[in-house]
Amino acid sequence: MWEGSKKVDDVVPLRESVLERERKSDVKWPNPGETPADHERGLLMSRRAVFDSLQQDLKYGIRTMRKNPAFSVAVVITIALGIGANTAMFSVIRAVLLKPLEYREPDRVLFMTEGATPMRAEEITSASRSYSAIGEFAGGFENLALSGAGEPEVLKGARVSANFLDILGVAPLQGRSFLAEDDKPGAAPVAMISAGLWRRRFGRDTAILGKTATLGGVPTIIIGVLPPGFQFPLTGTEVWLTRPQDWSVISPPGRPISPTLAVFGRLKPHVEMQQANAELQVLNQQYTAAHPEMLDAKKESPDVVRSLKEELISDIRPKLWMLFGAVGFVLLIVCANIASLLLARATGRAREFAVRAAIGAGRARIIGQLMAESALLALLGGVIGVGLAAGGVSVIRRMTFVDMPRAGEIRIDAMVLGFGIALALLAGIAFGLAPALIASRPDLAVVLRGSGEGTMAARTRLFAGLGSRGLLVVGQVAMSIILLIGATLLIESLARIYRVDPGFQPSGLLTMKVALSPTRYDNDQKKAALYDQVAQRIGSLPGVQGAAFTLTLPMADQWLGTTVEVTGRPEVRLNERPTALFQNSTPGYFRTLEIGLKRGREFTAHDKAGAVPVVIINESLARVLWPQYPKSQDPIGQHLLIGNDLQPKEIVGIATDVHQTGKDSDPMAALYLPCAQKPPASAMLVVRTNGDPLTFGNAVRSQVLAIDPDQPVSEIATMDALVDASEGQLRLMMRLLGTFAGAATLLAVIGFYGVISYSVVQRTKEIGIRRALGAPRNNILSLVARQVLILALAGVVLGVGGAFALTRLLQDLLFQVSATDPATFVGISILFVLVALAASYIPARRAAGVDPLVALRIG
Repeated sequence: MWEGSKKVDDVVPLRESVLERERKSDVKWPNPGETPADHERGLLMSRRAVFDSLQQDLKYGIRTMRKNPAFSVAVVITIALGIGANTAMFSVIRAVLLKPLEYREPDRVLFMTEGATPMRAEEITSASRSYSAIGEFAGGFENLALSGAGEPEVLKGARVSANFLDILGVAPLQGRSFLAEDDKPGAAPVAMISAGLWRRRFGRDTAILGKTATLGGVPTIIIGVLPPGFQFPLTGTEVWLTRPQDWSVISPPGRPISPTLAVFGRLKPHVEMQQANAELQVLNQQYTAAHPEMLDAKKESPDVVRSLKEELISDIRPKLWMLFGAVGFVLLIVCANIASLLLARATGRAREFAVRAAIGAGRARIIGQLMAESALLALLGGVIGVGLAAGGVSVIRRMTFVDMPRAGEIRIDAMVLGFGIALALLAGIAFGLAPALIASRPDLAVVLRGSGEGTMAARTRLFAGLGSRGLLVVGQVAMSIILLIGATLLIESLARIYRVDPGFQPSGLLTMKVALSPTRYDNDQKKAALYDQVAQRIGSLPGVQGAAFTLTLPMADQWLGTTVEVTGRPEVRLNERPTALFQNSTPGYFRTLEIGLKRGREFTAHDKAGAVPVVIINESLARVLWPQYPKSQDPIGQHLLIGNDLQPKEIVGIATDVHQTGKDSDPMAALYLPCAQKPPASAMLVVRTNGDPLTFGNAVRSQVLAIDPDQPVSEIATMDALVDASEGQLRLMMRLLGTFAGAATLLAVIGFYGVISYSVVQRTKEIGIRRALGAPRNNILSLVARQVLILALAGVVLGVGGAFALTRLLQDLLFQVSATDPATFVGISILFVLVALAASYIPARRAAGVDPLVALRIG
């Protein structure tokens, strides 16, 4: 508001600086009698005048903020929240999507295929002419037990070709890279370790280089330490080994036919990606023609070369951009809300601006002063917002329930800091420019007669009688509707996922990984004996209902597949047979997880090595092999050929379907083999408990160590946590979008309340006249409600149109819900109109209660 006691020196410098600047702006050079030195002095004086003017504007802006501390604090906090959210999201966008990978010429490193057999990988390497070097890595982790000094632990290892660092252009932090001879069969086992493992386990001791550590029971020479943050090829890798074709998850007989290798390479100079892609298509066709029976021989190969960065971020890119757009909507709503507040404030200062204009201040001078005030508010909010963003980034980096590539690179660096400050300044211009333009054109005669505020308000009435503030509210409503509809669709999807039966009972289950040493457990008999002994001892613990081992867990998004064929039918090629995921399970597995059996029996202690080979299939595989199941021939007693194993296995049971990769995906065809007949090198232990499963963690670990003191366990978690993690990305999107939508709706409601309250104050005289002429309270209430409905419906129409176009980006995240679900669109629209009416109830009551005598006296 205008302060009548404002000191004269707050106003006079405005006129002096304007006159001084105008006088100096008339200086032309060259003029008769003016020297270059005179011209330079004139320019210097002009620059000094501009600087003095800016300094005066900033000082005046600070004084204005001090006189209105509540208003200033509210604006700064609102800006800080908007800037903080946007800066945090930009730090993620920059680290994950925008920054190049920290390799030499990262765009020249291309990914060719993620499902190649050793034969195909070798043929691509030998026949390709587009690459200076080609390498491979195994498609999953190698679980390695580190034993010896200290407590044993399981490390995540990656098997890579010896030249992988040369392809990437990365040098070790300590030690040396792999050599070509390290990749050859029979070479001495060597390994490189991560900087994190080097710090945590070895205390940064450089003497570890050249020393031997026991990894997976194998004495292995540590030859190098990789740089901090190095994550290729799998996030979380701690140890790198050579010979990717020797991935221990696949048994040696199955490795030649298993398409588990990923192939990548460095493109030669002057060779374009299109050439490399054309070459790969030719190589695929040649391979398919030469080896039509191989699992990776596909006539219509989906393999297309792409950059390594594209392979990493392609899945998450649209989701991150969508969240960035959502948080940008929130900032726009913040700016609209603050602009609305500044418009009301500028209307209250109409007399002040009129006086300034009357004593010589030009319009540009008044605009400059108001923009300086907005810039101060925005910068203060921006500085606090960047601080909030730093806290948000630390939370994002610690998130474990969602797989975020390059999460370790997310940080507040100079570019992110600059983005935050620049965004704050742009926000200051966005919410300060319109109020400044309107306030800088006062009608001097009318204002000085005492009715200027009403005149300024009248001049800005452009929409529903509420002017620019009405337009701002419509924009806020539209953006809030878009965010609310998107968040509601995700909430509906998550609710539907919760209702899906996973096929087992996750509550009360404790899980952990047990990775066996290939030297201590060098045959199937030893492996089977350990698994059986551990399961029996843990199953006898007080409070434990059952324990069992299996190859992989449901909901872990990790599985291995194999081909299946019913014996007695015409033989088909290996790559034309149906595929199914397979598990190696101990007796009691189905009881422990409470997986139902539709027919037959589960495994018993009699299903051991040397006994009749048996298998249990699930209903999905039964329907694949016998399309008329369960009405057709009973699969029990039938025999299957699995993979390249020529020994048929008898079907002894049919289990209910289990969602292996998450409740939002269909169950896969699956088969279960007795662990004793085909024990894996590593397995997951599942324990059903009474009470909190995590309280049994130490007791279970102690039982394992009691059997084998050098046998570590790892990845201890509850099954409930794994189920939640399988929905982590959807849950994160729902939480973030829901938070943004909630903040946007709150701001829009505040905007509604503010604009209707402002309208009631501006129309007090009009309402008083209506009341004096006999208008009942209901008419006044309907007058206000009509304005609210016009604003709300206009915003809803725009928002629904925007949501119809933008929610299609959510389609990949939705589960059994359409991106244009009519019920959601209609429900959110009606709800928002009701909320808008509720927000305007207090101003409407105040309007209906106006005393005509008081209103006419004020008018």
